[in-house]
Amino acid sequence: MLPLSLFACGGSADELLVLHTADGYGYFDDCGCRADSTGGLAKRAWVVDSLRRASDAPILLVDAGDFSGGENAYGAALGRVMVDAMELMEYDAFTLGEWDFNQGPAYLRALIEENPIAWVHTNYDVIGLEDLGRETLVVEKGGRRIGLLGLFNPTILLNPAMRDSVVVEEDVVASTKRGIAELEEQGVDAIVVLSHLSYKGDRTLAQHVPGIDLIVSGHGGKTLNAPEEVVPGTWIVASGSLGQFLGRAELEFEKGPEGESMVAAVGGELIGMDPALPNDPRLDPLFARYEEERKSLLRRELESMQAPGASAPIDPRGDDESIRLENPQS
Repeated sequence: MLPLSLFACGGSADELLVLHTADGYGYFDDCGCRADSTGGLAKRAWVVDSLRRASDAPILLVDAGDFSGGENAYGAALGRVMVDAMELMEYDAFTLGEWDFNQGPAYLRALIEENPIAWVHTNYDVIGLEDLGRETLVVEKGGRRIGLLGLFNPTILLNPAMRDSVVVEEDVVASTKRGIAELEEQGVDAIVVLSHLSYKGDRTLAQHVPGIDLIVSGHGGKTLNAPEEVVPGTWIVASGSLGQFLGRAELEFEKGPEGESMVAAVGGELIGMDPALPNDPRLDPLFARYEEERKSLLRRELESMQAPGASAPIDPRGDDESIRLENPQS
């Protein structure tokens, strides 16, 4: 049962509420897990909207990558559903993971150009997309300036469609320090890293780079039930995978020794997308669109079976099982 306190009116001018997700892998419905089949974008949208209406604190909504589906045509359709749903939920920013690169540069350009969500990529770029996104980003929330960085793990092996197009700076520490310096010059109240490094990589980053307030962890599906303070002043949050949870982190601010605003503490928890939660009906058209596209793809595959030597059609949810088997572990 969902705690009613999550939607009670709360928060203050000295707080920032960060809602975070990662590693969705195109799951717009529940995870299909045997033990606990939870999740769903429609439930997430309902929760986000409820929190916006209930909280007095400003809200920052972000994703740390791998929101898209698999490598086939169904994965491409799922990626479009995910991005359109994120736009509807009014995400502020995202960074990309290896699953988001599956369909190649042209597909990625279309996704990024057709939605207003900011793409932040501090230590990586995509050839042909240099005009899109930002290396560093400042978002204003409730009178506070929040600096954002986006990091990609240089050791991840990409599929052939993007292997030669993604350029990643190998020295993650150096690129992060450079990004922090740029944000500090712009005068920010907090620095949030959208990380696709993995939980282990995030811990290492926190230990080597001062000045980070919050790391939103992606890549590997790590789940942290509460924010973890790795070193004094730097917290990590992780919401798991397949959309089973929405992460909620509360950043509390105070005046520093020179009167500057600084993050004093981070609290929070994970909100489970329980089957009992309502669905936001605003997402129904997106799901209907995907269903039509799925049926069209399946019809074409069945027709192709008439050709000599044709292979069996792909399972309409064909990427689901491969996602479970290939989901990288931190």
